[in-house]
Amino acid sequence: MRLHSIRLKMMLPIILLTVLVISIFVFMQVIIKIEDRAMEKQTKSYFEAIAVVLNADRDIYQARLAQAEMLSDYGDKQQQQKDFDENAQQVYDRFQSFRKYLVDEPELVAPFNNFDALYDDWLQSSKNVSSIYVASQFVNDRLTDIDKDFFTMRNLLDQAEAKLRVHASDWSEDNTDRQILKRYLDALAEVLNADRDLYQARLAQQKFVTGIGDAEKNLNDFQENALQANNRFQSYRTLMSPEPEFVSPYEQFDGLFSGWFKESSELMDSDEIKIAGSQKDVLSSTDEKFERIRDVLDKAGEAVKNQGRIKEQETAQEIQRYQQITIGIVAIGFLIAFLISYYIPKNITQNVNNISQRIREISEGDGDLTARINSNAKDELGDLAQEFDTFVGNLQTIMKTIQSKSSALGDSTHRLEAVANSVSNITQKLVESSDSIVSAASEMSMANAQMADVAANTSDESTSAAEHIDRGRDVVTSSHASIDSLVDNIDVTMTKAEELEKNSEAISSVLEVIRGIAEQTNLLALNAAIEAARAGEFGRGFAVVADEVRKLATQTGESTNQIEKMISQLTDSVSDAFTAIKLSKDNANSAVSNFDSVIQVFDALNSSLSSVRDLSEQTALATQEQSSVSNEINQNLISMKDQTDGVDRASKEIRQQFNDLNSVYIELNNQVSKFRV
Repeated sequence: MRLHSIRLKMMLPIILLTVLVISIFVFMQVIIKIEDRAMEKQTKSYFEAIAVVLNADRDIYQARLAQAEMLSDYGDKQQQQKDFDENAQQVYDRFQSFRKYLVDEPELVAPFNNFDALYDDWLQSSKNVSSIYVASQFVNDRLTDIDKDFFTMRNLLDQAEAKLRVHASDWSEDNTDRQILKRYLDALAEVLNADRDLYQARLAQQKFVTGIGDAEKNLNDFQENALQANNRFQSYRTLMSPEPEFVSPYEQFDGLFSGWFKESSELMDSDEIKIAGSQKDVLSSTDEKFERIRDVLDKAGEAVKNQGRIKEQETAQEIQRYQQITIGIVAIGFLIAFLISYYIPKNITQNVNNISQRIREISEGDGDLTARINSNAKDELGDLAQEFDTFVGNLQTIMKTIQSKSSALGDSTHRLEAVANSVSNITQKLVESSDSIVSAASEMSMANAQMADVAANTSDESTSAAEHIDRGRDVVTSSHASIDSLVDNIDVTMTKAEELEKNSEAISSVLEVIRGIAEQTNLLALNAAIEAARAGEFGRGFAVVADEVRKLATQTGESTNQIEKMISQLTDSVSDAFTAIKLSKDNANSAVSNFDSVIQVFDALNSSLSSVRDLSEQTALATQEQSSVSNEINQNLISMKDQTDGVDRASKEIRQQFNDLNSVYIELNNQVSKFRV
């Protein structure tokens, strides 16, 4: 295929637009791969890392809850210890999974290398809390046993107070001895104060056991109030000794008090109390270590979230850069395609119109054979213009030759006229002078010979002109076939343009699929955000990531709309190119019609030259006949008198032949004079 071929020029916009479509498709694939890589990184690394951190945070809270339940009287202690151990181990295992998911990004894991040490400290401190629980359980069990004697004593005091109160009320209605009444009231006061002191001793004991306040003060308060309660009850006995029924039911009080006071003193002096007393400090230390681990987990989750946002921003910037490159390439490509689509058909149309104008000038009768197209085009139209210029040059040479021969024929005709006149004079003076007749006969023979030569040359030149006309007709016919081939190529180009338009529609359908994927991604991100909202605090990280995914899907949809707009512009450009190609096809068809007119002109010119050749042959034949007559006159000069009538008839025949030759000359001159050479 020629570099400057019209077919190649007409295909340039289509080739360029095809390259643009392929470039758009390649950039779309690159953008999709970038998004897939970012999504894969988010889902397989960041999402999973955040999930395990959140689950680790939940597990450590569950372990803390199980530990708190162990320190209370709620639930099964063995199950609570098992829950604590399982959740504590899950915290460690999940953080190791966090490190595994981020193994490709050690800079994210490095700030949390102290997790193992913090975890070991917290676990050891939690085990100390378990030991404290065992001691506390022992103390609680002892207190429960000791409190049995305490509540028995309390019941005895309540019974004594109630019985004495009822007796004093009944007695006061029937007796007026104030000393007895005063004794009853004092005894009742002692019982009530003993009850209060006993409660104060129990409260001091509870404070001592639980580590509330100063231990030594609580111990002194316990001993003081316990002994004071015992003394007050003994005072009650003394006051009520005159009435044994108010003393004898409470003989067991001394034994109960002695046992309760002894066991309480032993418990408050035991190692278990000391261990249980450190519960507050150990719990405070454990909670502090618990908060440190939680801080590590929070910071780890936040670091992954921030890294996810950074990666998302980098991905968005990379996608935006590719989109800008795509838009720039498409814009430049559209501009170049538009310029090529405009100027190439315009150039072809101008060349076709120029050739058509030159051919029209010849076909309409101006006949300017000196003008040339002189096209600088290097395509098929340039070749056609050069061949046409060559043809016109050859035709100009032929016309010059015909004109020169026509002039010679005119001169011969004039001489023939003179000869005819001479023959007429000789005929008239034949009798007067045989010498003049012989001389006239000789001149006539010479004129006949010259006229025969002229007629022969005219016939030869006519034959040569006919050959050149046939060559010119062949050139025009070849050009006609080239234009027909050009029309076929334009039809192929139009078909390719239609296929490109269909491919653009197919790309639009692919863009619809991409838009649908973006919408489904947006819906999935929305569903993930809804599920994260339902999860509350634990789903906050998922909500942020889901929102970023939704934004990325929205940007993908917007990019798809921009590319669809570009494809629409591409389709419009293809339609414009299709219209321009169709116009070129119409111009080519017009050129074919003009070539048909040129062929008709050549056919008419060939017919005229055939007529000239026939007339030249007739002239040669007449000249030969005239020569025969002249010879006969010379031979029969002696009998000239007898042949005078024959000479007269020959003279008339010569006159007639001259008239015919003159008519041929005039017709030939009229045909040739139409062309300007």
